[in-house]
Amino acid sequence: MYGVLYAISPELFPAKDRGTGNGLTATATRVFGIIAPVIALYANLETAVPVYVSGALIIGSGAMALLLPYEPRGKASI
Repeated sequence: MYGVLYAISPELFPAKDRGTGNGLTATATRVFGIIAPVIALYANLETAVPVYVSGALIIGSGAMALLLPYEPRGKASI
C-alpha cells in the first residue's frame, strides 16, 4: 500500500500544495494503521459484518479516487 501511496499522491496535488498533501495523506495512513488493530480488538469477528464494512470502505475509497483530477502533463499513463 505504501508504494501506491507515495507513487500516486504526489501527482494528485498541485506543486504548491504537494508537500502538505503528501504529509496529510501519510499521516492519515499511519493514524488509521494504528486505529485498525484497536477496532479489531473490540469487533465481533464471528459475523461477516467486518468483511462487508471493509469492502464498502475500499470500494468507496476507489470511487472517490476516480473522481480526483489526474493529469500527468500530457503523458500517457500506460
